[in-house]
Amino acid sequence: MVKAHGNCRLFCPAVFESFGYFFVRLGGTMPVKLIAHVLLTVADSHLIIQRSQIKRGKPNVFPQYWDIPGGRVEENELPRDAAVRECFEETGISLAKENLTIIHEDSQFDDEKEAVFTRLVYEVKLPEQPKTILLDPEEHTDFLWITSRDENKKNLVPYLDEILEKRRKNGF
Repeated sequence: MVKAHGNCRLFCPAVFESFGYFFVRLGGTMPVKLIAHVLLTVADSHLIIQRSQIKRGKPNVFPQYWDIPGGRVEENELPRDAAVRECFEETGISLAKENLTIIHEDSQFDDEKEAVFTRLVYEVKLPEQPKTILLDPEEHTDFLWITSRDENKKNLVPYLDEILEKRRKNGF
């Protein structure tokens, strides 16, 4: 299967949950880095976590913005497994990967890092809000439960704002 995007093409050898993707562009190839996130949903509310200013001694991407648990898929790891792992590392919440449903995908070129970053967002529906949220202060400083209809959605990372806006329009 070949996916075209502008002057680039993505050669996908099998299903999306495997490695080996490369964008072919003039002058060479560009590896694809996978990022997996999970939207934790209880009834009509979603857990969001605030990104820290500094992460591991370096300026964080989108500092002080609100995001959902997630991060880079490690080598030889499937995106669903990464979403479960990142959720536990960032919130202390354990999930079963079988309960994850994919709800969003987007990709961006990063010429500085010479890579394409593809984000996969899964959703899991929980019966109730977990009693404890354990944040890693190196990565996140606060958490909130919000609804898609919340007017108080300031400083959401762009992809999350897009997801919640679609849900608001579609009545989720």
